[in-house]
Amino acid sequence: MRNAFKLIVGLFVIIVGAVGCSSQALPLEAQFSQIAVGQTDATEVLAMLPERGMLHSAEAVSVYNKKGWSSELGMVKFNSTDSLVSRKIYVQTRSQVTVPPFTTEKLQVFVQSVIPDDLLNEPYENDLRKHQAILKYCRESLAGDLVPFQEDQAGVALAGLARTALKEADIYLADRPRDGHQVLTEEGFGFDHSVLGRSRLRLIQDSHNIFTVVVLCSDMVDPVSNW
Repeated sequence: MRNAFKLIVGLFVIIVGAVGCSSQALPLEAQFSQIAVGQTDATEVLAMLPERGMLHSAEAVSVYNKKGWSSELGMVKFNSTDSLVSRKIYVQTRSQVTVPPFTTEKLQVFVQSVIPDDLLNEPYENDLRKHQAILKYCRESLAGDLVPFQEDQAGVALAGLARTALKEADIYLADRPRDGHQVLTEEGFGFDHSVLGRSRLRLIQDSHNIFTVVVLCSDMVDPVSNW
């Protein structure tokens, strides 16, 4: 009985340690937080991001990193005229052991982008329609920015999860117009994603034409029903 108790305690310590380690910021997460849309230029971006896992095209950079049970993808789009960052996309997934064999899967999606003035100046019937237009633009931009990097299967998979999260967030937002104002609050707009579990959507206006879309998802899964 005593040996069994020691085994349980040891397992608990391992689980707590794993959860504690997984709460730390990942390498790309820290680096992408330093990239400012509309301010950081291509030279600065290339200097701060690791060469390992990097792919680049004429006007974009994509970096993938995997560490343990965590994966992250970062993409940066540059303005063709002045090489300033016009959009940055960061996607992260984490798996944490909860009670074996169950794990908690988490997804974070951040899209910060310059939004075209013609889209912002449309005569929308209300704020919800404008917010949906911004959300759709960011979702479609994610797909477009990924085109030069289609050979990166790991990156494509993470981007696919991000697009799934953004798409269903838009559907829930349309179905619950009375709650649409919540996207602008710190708590965000809450919804239950059909695959990704409990989720929240936030829309942040950083400047006149720069917006950030954030989606956070979390769900407990078993080895059969994992993401």
